[in-house]
Amino acid sequence: MRHLTDNGGSFDPGDIWRSLARADLQSLGGRGFPLYGPASPRLERPTLASWDRRNDALVSIVLSRGSLLSAEGPYVAVQTAMAGTGRWEHPLEEVVEEERDRLFQHAGIEEGGRGEPAAESEPWFPVDGTPVQGVLRAEGRLWAARIALGGPDSPLRGLAGPPVAVTITGRGIAPERVGLRTVEDLEPYAYGRQQQLAAIAEHRSGRSPVQEPVPPAPLGLDAHRRLIEYTVQDALRIEADLRSGHGLGRVHGDRQDRGELWETAVRQQMRLAGEDRDAANEAVTALVNQMIRLAEQADWFPGTEDAKAAVEESIRYTVFDSEVPSLDAQHAWRAAWGAQLAPGAEVHPEAGEQWLEFWRSWRNKHAAECR
Repeated sequence: MRHLTDNGGSFDPGDIWRSLARADLQSLGGRGFPLYGPASPRLERPTLASWDRRNDALVSIVLSRGSLLSAEGPYVAVQTAMAGTGRWEHPLEEVVEEERDRLFQHAGIEEGGRGEPAAESEPWFPVDGTPVQGVLRAEGRLWAARIALGGPDSPLRGLAGPPVAVTITGRGIAPERVGLRTVEDLEPYAYGRQQQLAAIAEHRSGRSPVQEPVPPAPLGLDAHRRLIEYTVQDALRIEADLRSGHGLGRVHGDRQDRGELWETAVRQQMRLAGEDRDAANEAVTALVNQMIRLAEQADWFPGTEDAKAAVEESIRYTVFDSEVPSLDAQHAWRAAWGAQLAPGAEVHPEAGEQWLEFWRSWRNKHAAECR
């Protein structure tokens, strides 16, 4: 869940990140292959970047360290994929191109090297201290390498498990400095994932102050509707990008669009609810985050008639404090949201479960009434 401020930045949710990290770890159950991550050089920010399940089986996991949002890095990502899946099948030139697109998508950085002559070699990478030869392709500051491990011919003695392909991508660090190790404890990586999601959202939504003249505000509640649609879709794109490990294309103008939508919604909240800027911004922040959380937790949101009704009720409650049918869910979210922002507050996962259960009950009643 992304916790947005008026300019799209993040609060420090602390315990909520840990709760979401535990949920991610549950999704990685049943792994039947050894897993590798960056061991050297010692970089900060361990991150569970993405994973992939096929036919309900976990087939690949990507672990990274370093600065995802910096063109200079240093940054290293390691994908472990069962043979015949994931980047095992992708030529290294495609892996480099995907990394270049992802850098632009996440950080808005146009990385050089496209069209330049590529350097190819067969370097050795230490894996748990044993040198393993791989293949490498470098284009400008970006490079990708692949090694094969596992199976009866594995260079690592005593390694159990099926054959896996290990694909390494990096920038801002020489390939010969990179070493790998077996990873058993994924908790630091899962927690780092939540930090990374928040950092990406904050980076994407940074904006310059809106300059006068300000465009006319949309009539009625359209400003809130447009902001919710934009932020929910953006949050889902971030989630899908990290899960798939593939670039999503290049989106220009994201920061300005989000900033203008947010500013317009806050102004409408001030006008319609009679609130000052701080109160209006807090109300819009809580509204947007509730809709993002619904998109992450409820399979019926967005894209259904129930979802449209949920958005309308949430807006009416936020702007007019209306006695909407989803009032129990609205009260639960307001209480949970206020509690998690209080300094030193202890956030209990069951509070989120109760909020989601209120929405389930609301949906069942809403569906029955619409028949």
